[in-house]
Amino acid sequence: MPLPEELGADVTPGRHRRADDTLARHRRADDTLARHRRVDAIASALDNLQRRLTTPAQLQGFLQELCDCVVSTIVEADMAGVTLMDEDGRAETAACTDRRVVDIDLNQYRNGEGPCLEAATTGQIVKVRVDEVVERWPAFAADVHDIGAASYLSAPLRVGEAHASSLNLYSLGSHGFGDLDVALLRIFTSFAEVVTRMTREAAAAHDEVAGLKKAMVTRGVIEQAKGILMAAERISADEAFRMLVTNSQRRNVKLVTVAHEVVEAVAADDGDSD
Repeated sequence: MPLPEELGADVTPGRHRRADDTLARHRRADDTLARHRRVDAIASALDNLQRRLTTPAQLQGFLQELCDCVVSTIVEADMAGVTLMDEDGRAETAACTDRRVVDIDLNQYRNGEGPCLEAATTGQIVKVRVDEVVERWPAFAADVHDIGAASYLSAPLRVGEAHASSLNLYSLGSHGFGDLDVALLRIFTSFAEVVTRMTREAAAAHDEVAGLKKAMVTRGVIEQAKGILMAAERISADEAFRMLVTNSQRRNVKLVTVAHEVVEAVAADDGDSD
């Protein structure tokens, strides 16, 4: 049977299609590898963040680490910062990766408008380019015109009951942030909220356990003092406790202090008798 080439058939389109299909498969493989690498980078960053925060006192350092991780893993982000607002609505930049972030934020706070404040107060993602900033917040846009930020992305961040906060990204490019950037930022804010909440709960539990231990020690000393008074005065447990309470109220000192004195006095007498 004659080959297609021998019959004069044009087989070039088929070859081109096969070549295009091969190229498309390679591109899909490259895209998949790139996504996997990005996921691995984010997973590593989140793991490092979790290790960074172990007590509420370390919140400042944790927020700074959060900003650094966001900039290193979200390609479009040139700068990042965290805005914290107190119950009275006063805002401050708690962490940032670039001095220009502070300048941008201060202009927002002064004008009372901007993406960071809107995300913090409304609890909604705010994604804008520089032309939209001019339309929505003209006073703020005029003040930060020379700083160079051309795209903004802010997400609400809850790091405490008393704080309305936001995690804010800034890009020097006017192309703007994409849907993937929004999704990644949500991952970071959700993770940060979980870690800070767990840290607060762990600290509260630690304080509660410490309080219980102290209460147990206090109760033990009081019971010991009651026993000493019961034996020395030949009185009931209730009467011994009333004696301790009366002494405490008359001298305006804590009940456990009176109990300690009783126990220490007996211990001193035993030492002298030896």
